[in-house]
Amino acid sequence: MSIILSVSGSYRTAMMMAAVLSFKTAFTQTFLTPCSAPDSVVSMYRDDADRLSVLGNWLNGTSWLDSVTIDTSWSRAALNAMLAVHASDSPARDTVVDMLNIHIYPSLPLRSFYVVANAALPWMQQLQAGNIPTGTAVIDELLAAYGITLELYDTWLGGSSHLVVFNTAENQNLFALCAEFSAQSGVLYAELNALAGDGDQITDSVATDQVKLVYSHGWGDCVAGCGARRFWEFNVFFDCSVEFVGSYGSQLEIAMGVQDFRNEELTVYPNPVSDILFVDLSAQHREPSEWEIREATGRVVLRERTSDFPFSIPVGELGSGHYFLVMHGPTRSIVRPFVRE
Repeated sequence: MSIILSVSGSYRTAMMMAAVLSFKTAFTQTFLTPCSAPDSVVSMYRDDADRLSVLGNWLNGTSWLDSVTIDTSWSRAALNAMLAVHASDSPARDTVVDMLNIHIYPSLPLRSFYVVANAALPWMQQLQAGNIPTGTAVIDELLAAYGITLELYDTWLGGSSHLVVFNTAENQNLFALCAEFSAQSGVLYAELNALAGDGDQITDSVATDQVKLVYSHGWGDCVAGCGARRFWEFNVFFDCSVEFVGSYGSQLEIAMGVQDFRNEELTVYPNPVSDILFVDLSAQHREPSEWEIREATGRVVLRERTSDFPFSIPVGELGSGHYFLVMHGPTRSIVRPFVRE
């Protein structure tokens, strides 16, 4: 079952306040050519680009505000900018892509929403029985138009109202889609099925000759709104070239005392890993060393010494997410990021 959060007022207010940090204007310029990237990388950033499009048009009150279909011109421009950063050779790129793998925390859902409506409505009764189409033309038209499927029908509200969670086949502007359902007779409200809390973010703004992207990594009590955050700012030009502007904000603990984040002398596999992480150092650097595993915030979760290479580390007890293996030598430290599935 999805985490359900009513966003009728508080969510939109929070989104507006967050956007004050990065004012958006419509994408009036276009990239000369699409910024190149493998399909696997494009798919990694597709949701980020669509979220930037939905939020940007909503904040600016554009003509796309009431369109369920996402503004592809904004989404394409945002996607190109992120692909350009991914392909750049800036050391800061390694931090936001390889080390922290920053994407937009999915507090703005693109495919999941819920409807609370009178349980006596014929189409609600059909949904409770698991029947689509429902026989109610206006509802069936919406379901068919956006490839909407039923995820959950729940009576937990009690009384005369029941809750239905829907999923769409493709990314959509769910603000507009919820408005379509809210306008139907017997519907109390329809809202985005959003995750609570905060996390990593990417924001965009556009000038006449470039797109500014700001990546940020949040940590601390992110359920209540991330007590610490660091930012990395890039200018992406319409020929797909990238300029790193700088970083600011809270100090990342992971950076303290670590001199090299991408040293080929350290091998870590498999990555992603489920249970056992294997580690090796090149022959000329094998010496008794202290190793530690840190969370993305820098907090050490495992630490030992070893003189045997290669060696293995059981990581099955770690939660899913991004971690760093740090090998401490006599003169420097070497870091390898890895993902615990």
